[in-house]
Amino acid sequence: MRAELALYFGQDLIQCGKLTYSRVKKLFDSKPFDNWRQGRENEAKARTAEVSRLDAIIKSIGNLTHLTADIARKR
Repeated sequence: MRAELALYFGQDLIQCGKLTYSRVKKLFDSKPFDNWRQGRENEAKARTAEVSRLDAIIKSIGNLTHLTADIARKR
């Protein structure tokens, strides 16, 4: 659990090791932490959606390129 504390909050693992298990557990069980975690999850979902849209745009541009090349060959 202390390793998670270090990862989530960017703290030194040695510093996290100085906290008691009960204090770390209280932090992870707290409402502010839950709100923060949900906010991070929402940010990740938004980034995933943005990347998905960009991927669709890139694929569409590739399709247009192929279509344009096919039309040019037929002339």
